[in-house]
Amino acid sequence: MRITSSYGVEIKKQNIPIRHTLRIYRSAVSYLIQVYAESWEGLSQIDNAKKRFNAAEHLVHETKKNHARYDFDLHFPKMPSYLRRAAIQHALGSVASYETRLDLWENGLLTGNRSWFRKIMPCRYFTVTSCTGRQNRRRTRRI
Repeated sequence: MRITSSYGVEIKKQNIPIRHTLRIYRSAVSYLIQVYAESWEGLSQIDNAKKRFNAAEHLVHETKKNHARYDFDLHFPKMPSYLRRAAIQHALGSVASYETRLDLWENGLLTGNRSWFRKIMPCRYFTVTSCTGRQNRRRTRRI
């Protein structure tokens, strides 16, 4: 039997810029979640994902041709476009998921049974998520 072990080691003073970037990114995502939750009525009517993303970006990012409704650029100046777009996509997906699940719960289609939750996050139940047979599931539970 082959044994593999791993452990985490913190590299001192090397991850400070990463922590700073993560702090900025997380605060941008939380700001954008509030913005998109307020304006979800208009965004939810757009069916195409690319058009919805563009409309969401136009709400917060100001250009020569576009005047933004929210002052995201003032709160996060000089944010790179790739990081801004990643934050917009993350926030938009979070709000869309929340609103969809809230709608399902209000209509009675969503219940608290475990089978529904297992379809969304199978890694919480099994160590190997690709197992489909009962024997494989039992084997992974024993480990």
